[in-house]
Amino acid sequence: MKTEVRLMWNISVVVLLFIALFTTSCNPDDPEPDTGDALDRLVATWKCTENSSTYGTQNYYVEISKDNAAGKIIIDNFFNLGLGKAVIASVNGQSITISNQTVNGILFNGTGTIASNFNSISWNYTFDEGNGPESATATYTKM
Repeated sequence: MKTEVRLMWNISVVVLLFIALFTTSCNPDDPEPDTGDALDRLVATWKCTENSSTYGTQNYYVEISKDNAAGKIIIDNFFNLGLGKAVIASVNGQSITISNQTVNGILFNGTGTIASNFNSISWNYTFDEGNGPESATATYTKM
């Protein structure tokens, strides 16, 4: 009887060790990257070089700050509209999206790609001042 109890004890210990081994060796999925860090790295003054057929090449500065909404930034002086005139953009990884926003009577849509070192952003967007959409490109360089 003692031998049977001891055998059952040994089997129980081995089973428990296997269970412990397999449950601790499995890692949960990696967490999503912290967009807060990406947003913090975008907060700065940026020099913009913008090109469109209507306005040609323009050089000006924008201020990027974090919006209260998660994963969003505020770009002040977007399209050289002046301080206090801004668009709100969504940030997802290295991508920025401006979706259907009207600022100062101009409708904006577009996307930007953030460089891996967070020192530049390449933009492609449209603006519509009431005469139909027109394309523009821009490069932001962190100051």
